[in-house]
Amino acid sequence: MVLITPDQAIALALVFSRIIAFFSTFPLISSTVIPHNVKVLLVVSFAFFTMLNFDIQVKVNQIELITFLILIVKEIFIGLSLGLIVNILISAFSYAGEIVGFLMGLTVMNMYNPAFGQTSVLSGFFVFLFYLLFFVSGSYQILIGSLFKSFEILPLTEASINQGIFPYLIEKSGDIFLLSFQMAFPFILVLLVFNVVLALINRLIPQINVFFIGLPAQIWIGFIVLMFSSILLVKVGLNFIDKMVEYYLTGLKILSR
Repeated sequence: MVLITPDQAIALALVFSRIIAFFSTFPLISSTVIPHNVKVLLVVSFAFFTMLNFDIQVKVNQIELITFLILIVKEIFIGLSLGLIVNILISAFSYAGEIVGFLMGLTVMNMYNPAFGQTSVLSGFFVFLFYLLFFVSGSYQILIGSLFKSFEILPLTEASINQGIFPYLIEKSGDIFLLSFQMAFPFILVLLVFNVVLALINRLIPQINVFFIGLPAQIWIGFIVLMFSSILLVKVGLNFIDKMVEYYLTGLKILSR
């Protein structure tokens, strides 16, 4: 009894390539928090689900070895492109945490996170805030659903790729700094004013050790601003996630042209 035909094996390999490339850059799943055997099971399950529900068929006698390898590379590129668009927002949240941590003087207190490596405390907090908003808002459903939809609008047997995706990825990668600055702006403003006040105190009363007073005060002021701006951070984060979904769907449209 043949469980899988050669045609289905070829189609499954192509589907598997796109899905594994996508999940290798997908939030949380790409981190080391989830065991590798769970990741493999998840990818294989999605691949078989796609095969059964979208009736994907590829004829072996119509594809040569070189063509098959080119299609594999194309599928990997599509998956990575879609996943990288999602990672723009993760990087923006992480960089915003790095900016705030630097202004508060917390860069000397880094921690080793198995998911992200050596990061500052606030960078990890901002990244986990992104994960919370990402899954609570249901945005992951749109992204995964669009991945399945991509098998209809981006056929497996089509070897060409719209080159417009390259400048689009480069353009949106620059938004990492803009979005992270927008998120960290309240902290930048308050701590900048505080440092100006410290500079004036040091100028007017040189007997006071400003560094001894300023560093602990910066940390406390930073946490106070974080406490009072938490609602603002959530609203800004949700706005950024909506923007991420828009970027993702636009990138999918560019690939399908």
